[in-house]
Amino acid sequence: MSASVTEPRVDARHQEDVLTFIRNGVRVQDIPELPDESAPLRQGLTVCICTFKRPDSCIRFLDSLPQQDLKPDRLVIVDASPGDETEQRIASYPRLADLAHEVCYFRVKGAFQTLTCSRNFAIRWVETDLLVFFDDDIVLQPRCLSEMAQVYRDNQDQVVGVNAHDQQGVKSPPLLWRVRRLFRIVPHLKPGTYTRGGISVPWVFQPPTESVVQGDWLSGCAMMWKTSVIREVKFNENFGGHSTGEDLDISLRMGRHGKLMMAGKAHVLHLPDKAGRPNSYVIAYAGIQNAYDIHQRCLENRTFLDTLRFIYAFGLDTVLRSLTFVRPGQMKRRWNFVRGRTMFFVDRFLRRDSKLKSG
Repeated sequence: MSASVTEPRVDARHQEDVLTFIRNGVRVQDIPELPDESAPLRQGLTVCICTFKRPDSCIRFLDSLPQQDLKPDRLVIVDASPGDETEQRIASYPRLADLAHEVCYFRVKGAFQTLTCSRNFAIRWVETDLLVFFDDDIVLQPRCLSEMAQVYRDNQDQVVGVNAHDQQGVKSPPLLWRVRRLFRIVPHLKPGTYTRGGISVPWVFQPPTESVVQGDWLSGCAMMWKTSVIREVKFNENFGGHSTGEDLDISLRMGRHGKLMMAGKAHVLHLPDKAGRPNSYVIAYAGIQNAYDIHQRCLENRTFLDTLRFIYAFGLDTVLRSLTFVRPGQMKRRWNFVRGRTMFFVDRFLRRDSKLKSG
């Protein structure tokens, strides 16, 4: 029997959770009302960044933006940091006018502080038919924005999402992934695909290409969306603990409305910043918890056999991860990861509530 698919709840958010609003370098004392999402859209592009305790990475991203041949109509920065270091750095940034025709910075708290809530908040400030989310630890390469936009413009009746290609992360499948395929944890290693067992194959396995490649999901570090559709679909604000898997979740739900493509000519460098990340136990527990939720809600025509595939895939994968204890270094991180995965299975078997707070 197929599981019913329900869209994730999106709560109303409160204006008082916006601490600071800076428009084009000028601090605005009166926080404006949230824009009406039913307003018509004009052709153009909005760049959105959601950041958390990474001022250096955020500034590095901003430094790469003026090199683009396509200047965004608006840049929206949503900062969920508890301190004001990022705010001060952006307020004093010397070349704001070079970044976009309009720059809007928000520092938020409370209801807006999780990644998915921050992204839904950013969507409210988009007035163009295209928007693109970049992680704050991304560095744009020349022509990235124009190449992504061109893929959509050439196929706008069919395409709802476009990914950039991360040149920094490209690699051949390592031993762990080859073992996963050997034991049928995944049936293949085709980049950008989502398997019936709930595991997604990374885009980093995609060799450099100038072609446009279709996939099942888009990597959250550099994803462009059709605004009219993502306004309706929205990011899932119900993830537990940490928003691991939010890109897979939004991709599978957006994919019901059109094609998802990777633009081979659009390049970024993803330089992961560990600042602002939770510990490996939280990442592991929240990761598998969110993966299970995504598998339940988003896998088309899901059956009991698919549930068994999920248990087999993640169960055996956790055993494989435990074998890495024989390797020296980072023992605590590996132990916490396996412990987080294991505790999820224990809690599900005993029907206990999650050990992590809801996002």
